[in-house]
Amino acid sequence: MIDPISIGLAFTAAQSAIGHIKQAIAMGKDVNSIIGQVGHFFESADQVHLANIKAKHDAMGKTDAQLGRQALEFAMRSNQLREDERALKDMIYWQLGKPQIWQDMLAERTRLMKEKRDGEEAIRKAKQAHKEKMAQYGMLALYTVTIGTVLTIFIMLGVQFYSMAEEQKEFEAKQAKAMQIRRQQQWLREQEQKKQLEAASKNGG
Repeated sequence: MIDPISIGLAFTAAQSAIGHIKQAIAMGKDVNSIIGQVGHFFESADQVHLANIKAKHDAMGKTDAQLGRQALEFAMRSNQLREDERALKDMIYWQLGKPQIWQDMLAERTRLMKEKRDGEEAIRKAKQAHKEKMAQYGMLALYTVTIGTVLTIFIMLGVQFYSMAEEQKEFEAKQAKAMQIRRQQQWLREQEQKKQLEAASKNGG
């Protein structure tokens, strides 16, 4: 999200830096005395230029009128800062007579900006890799929990089936034992009746 207040402050800071540079050169000061202000100018100008680029991709939630006004403000500020940069170059080239310093400064600025972009890209990639790794860990954890749950269910079902089978075996064993006892009792009763019949037969003879 672009902060218009911060961008306005950055533009004001860049304009202020240019004003101090012009004043210093008008007073006859050398290039060393304006290096700090030159750095402030480029730092603030870069913030405005970057906001101008981001504004083209940040249209969500804004009306056409708001977008038009914002685009106009950023475009005017960017154009003004480019004019200020050309004026700064002319001052260093012609008034101070130090064209090589300007070239060296631009080369160093380009190098620093590249390092910054590379660093930001490395951080972005590291965050993306971390996010993907966390997603993989999350999926792995989900799979582990799912597999664990399924295994637990199978184990519980296995235990239940085993218990039921054991109970069935125990029931059948009790039934078989009871049947055996009944058969023994039946055999004993038959033997007793047989003895009684034999005794009665002897007594009757």
